Amino acid sequence: MTIILDNLEPEILEKLQTQAISHGRSLTEEIKVILTKELVKENQDNLEEDMSQLEWHEFIEKTYGCLADDPIERYPQGEYPIREELE
Repeated sequence: MTIILDNLEPEILEKLQTQAISHGRSLTEEIKVILTKELVKENQDNLEEDMSQLEWHEFIEKTYGCLADDPIERYPQGEYPIREELE
């Protein structure tokens, strides 16, 4: 597969070439690595978001489960003191 990038700013191209040289890669290989890392990062972000939603769901199930097993009792609160009326 061939992809052609037209109108790439010279500064961006220079940075890509410098980065490729510093990593010992060709320009094409460097672009592949950058794109792959970005796509993997995006997938990981989505996975982390999905996991946090699953964890929240499990937390609710566990919390509700412990409340269902041991009902909450409200103990007698005693009597409230009688206050003087406001004028």
